[in-house]
Amino acid sequence: MAPKLLVSVKALNEVSEALEGGADIIDIKDPSSGSLGLPRIAIVRDIVKAVKGVRECSVAIGDLRKYTPEIGYVATALDAFVNYIKVGIATGDPKDVEGIVKEAIENTSRAKVVVVGYADYAIHGSIEPLQLIDYATKLGVHGVMIDTLSKGSYITLDILQKSYLQKFVEKAKSSGLLVAIAGGIEKSHIGMLTELGFDVIGVRTAVCIGGRNGTVSRELVKELKKALTSKPNTL
Repeated sequence: MAPKLLVSVKALNEVSEALEGGADIIDIKDPSSGSLGLPRIAIVRDIVKAVKGVRECSVAIGDLRKYTPEIGYVATALDAFVNYIKVGIATGDPKDVEGIVKEAIENTSRAKVVVVGYADYAIHGSIEPLQLIDYATKLGVHGVMIDTLSKGSYITLDILQKSYLQKFVEKAKSSGLLVAIAGGIEKSHIGMLTELGFDVIGVRTAVCIGGRNGTVSRELVKELKKALTSKPNTL
């Protein structure tokens, strides 16, 4: 089965472009506020309403560097709107990692929690993605994702080798977790990522006119969707 295509949108005017291009998951975030920038709840509400349930929706709640109880309030507020809540784990402190994940899990009932580890973890001192799987398994989240915390200088595949990604997929799937990847993914990467067995491939820059802070284009979404549904080329 081909991976699902997750397209991150920042505003209501991008929703029809993503939908008509063939996105499987409409991901809502504020790219000006970080890798997993938390969007305003009014924007989340309006986008979910526009999607009308024809596709799944996810929302990012930030690149979280420490545990705070406010995480639970955010998760509670968004739980009724979306299918997935993406939680960026931008800390390497075990207590903070566990606290952040627990707070998200304990304050959701409808939405599925996906924890995000960063390919550039060594640069930022955050938890290694492979280690994050252990917390995800222990605490009962739905899925794990790899992304990059810094944007613009490098992409996930510049940092992590294919062998590492293979281990990540295998370890996650052996624990029954959904496994996803993002971070500068381009059409040329689709074949390898499909071959590795990722369930979801997330993009923004690759489907935007004007870069990450530009605007989603349905034609660019269509190109990626076509690549996903074609027979993968092994790299």
